[in-house]
Amino acid sequence: MPLFVLLGVLGFGSPVFFSAVSDASLQDVGKGSKTLDEEMVRQLRQNNLGPAEMLLPLISSVERRDEFSNTISSGMTPEMEISGGGSIFDLLAFKTYFGGLDEFNLDRKRYEAFFVYNRATVRGDLRQRLSIESSNTNVRALLDAIPKHGRPGDFWQPVLSQRIISDFSGVKIVNLEEFPYFPNRKMVLSVGTLPADEMDGNKSEAEIRDLCLKNARSALRYYSGGAIWYEVRKNNADSIFSKLDGNQTMPEADFVDLAERLSLLRVGRTDTGDYSVIIGGVMNEEGKLESNGRWLPYPILVPMMVGTAMAMENGYYSAEASFEIGKLAQQTLLGNLEAKEKFRSFFWAAHQLARKMNLMQMAELTKSCPDLTGVFDLAAMIRMRNRPLSVSIGRIKQKAREINFLPTAERVEADEELNKLMEDNKVIKKDFESEMKVIYAATLLSGDPSALHRFIESYPVYERNGDEEAAVSALRDVRSAMYHGEGALLHLLEQNKPIHQGGVVESFTAPVFPILGGGLLTYFSHQYRDLALTIKIVLIISSFFFLLLFLSKTLPRPSYLRSNSHFFLRWGRRVSVAMVWGLLSILVLEPTLLQTARGQVSVAGFDFALANLLAYANDESMADQNLTVVTAIIAGVFLLIQVAIFMICLSRISQVKNEELRASLKLDLLDNEENLFDLGLYVGLGGTVLSLILLLVLDVKQDALIGAYTSTLFGILFVAALKIFVVRPYRNHLLVRQSEE
Repeated sequence: MPLFVLLGVLGFGSPVFFSAVSDASLQDVGKGSKTLDEEMVRQLRQNNLGPAEMLLPLISSVERRDEFSNTISSGMTPEMEISGGGSIFDLLAFKTYFGGLDEFNLDRKRYEAFFVYNRATVRGDLRQRLSIESSNTNVRALLDAIPKHGRPGDFWQPVLSQRIISDFSGVKIVNLEEFPYFPNRKMVLSVGTLPADEMDGNKSEAEIRDLCLKNARSALRYYSGGAIWYEVRKNNADSIFSKLDGNQTMPEADFVDLAERLSLLRVGRTDTGDYSVIIGGVMNEEGKLESNGRWLPYPILVPMMVGTAMAMENGYYSAEASFEIGKLAQQTLLGNLEAKEKFRSFFWAAHQLARKMNLMQMAELTKSCPDLTGVFDLAAMIRMRNRPLSVSIGRIKQKAREINFLPTAERVEADEELNKLMEDNKVIKKDFESEMKVIYAATLLSGDPSALHRFIESYPVYERNGDEEAAVSALRDVRSAMYHGEGALLHLLEQNKPIHQGGVVESFTAPVFPILGGGLLTYFSHQYRDLALTIKIVLIISSFFFLLLFLSKTLPRPSYLRSNSHFFLRWGRRVSVAMVWGLLSILVLEPTLLQTARGQVSVAGFDFALANLLAYANDESMADQNLTVVTAIIAGVFLLIQVAIFMICLSRISQVKNEELRASLKLDLLDNEENLFDLGLYVGLGGTVLSLILLLVLDVKQDALIGAYTSTLFGILFVAALKIFVVRPYRNHLLVRQSEE
């Protein structure tokens, strides 16, 4: 019994889990690493008051929080509130180069970095000064890539507005000249036009549109020559459109593929009353269609590019990130599609950050990004957590519009609903600000926003539409890890598993675990995790083994057991039963092992007929799904149970063999144990019924069906093996002996 208690405390108290990370492990691995308090001190010593404000609510000690708050308040000035602080060089750059903030946004306390960027661009001298004074090649490359007249890709409207394009059917090619980011590119257009005098008055507009679209795609699909050529040339803010002669070289394009992939650009009636459909896209030198994404609006794009150039000059981006930006700028000007799309996406991501924090807050955050992927992941996290706030604002605007069209008598109730939405919006906004600060602090502490994003995105979800709750839980775990220090946070992100929520067993073993030498197991749990898991399993199984051994020695022996089975069978029986109990206890400690995580949850409805349940197994969608860890665990549980039953039956047969009785009596004893020998079948059928019940109740069809099949299969196999290869030969032996008596 003492061994059972000792091994049980060590096994069940061991802070290592298959599907989670222990808080005790995080606390141990975080010892001696940088804490949030130390990060706060670092920011204050650098006069980064803006970043310090973001960290302040996460300081756990009330006294230290008040101390830091007083330090921030004493150093805060109106200018610091806008810029976020920084060194004397940061403040000088804010005044001299960025030029502060305009009065309009200053009065509205809009201190976000984008408005500082916009002010610097509107003043008109930051871009010129950087071009003259900067010796940073990456900065100069970015400045060279800034479009001077309109957003990249603003050639569509000048071309599509030409009557000569829409009035006549056929394939038309437009050369793009002097458009930044689009060197050696062509617009390929196919027009399907139905003249007004040929329209059938009985046909609907949808039928006419489909006919024109069919003609446009057919013209491309069966194209063999005769395209009409044009040119659109960028001339400062204007675009000059002209027709070319037919002596042009057509790229070797797959026109059948183009006919299927070109997008619908314009549809409707022309000025002459004809009906026209235009499909088209941008084609490169090799005749391949390019898919170009949407850029930021020009009034936003230019300030972001100029502000980013100044941030790079000041070292607000890491060396690797600055190098990537400069290289992407150069490749974009050369027309590299992959670089252009990444360059475009970067400014969308940077804009997301620049609209949520002030200059120094964003600077400290981007410094922590080792590369552009980190910037993308940061923006993705903020966009993800901002989604509920955006939805709330949208509902408020919609309700306000609805109220404007309501009669005065009906506006009272609608106003109450609007006020309720506005109150909810305040709560949602407060939650978003809190979550953004967690993301901010975790990025500064870990220096790895990509790992943080991966942790939040892959946090396990066990219910339909549970992504929102999962993200909240993920940030809660990140916050808990940060309290233990940088090492704990990095360990959590590396393991990419949620923090284990302790239960009754952990609370019972926690006071005794350290006294019995649990510190070594805690150390193993984060330094040698696989070894720690192995030790935990061995300890738990051993504890149950000694419990069984203790019970066999202390409980009175049943009268029908007149002899012992073979030594190895007795021990094999105890070990197998201990393994079953050990596995079941691990599943009790970690019930999520039997749940299907995000991406594996079935989205089908409930099928209550047994025939439908079984037919589902043969469905093609079922065949496409891979076996999961859950299915392996379920099959393993049923297999281990059958092994334990098999060992019990072997032990009972051995006991009968060892009894000094006549052969006829031994035959009767074997007949008496027939129900025991069939126990594997009973358990197998019971497991099948239980699995089908779970299939109806829970949304885990694949796992439940695997359990149903394996349970019955293992029961049949083990009972057949027992009766054919063990019981039958022994009965044969007894029948021969009985005939000789």
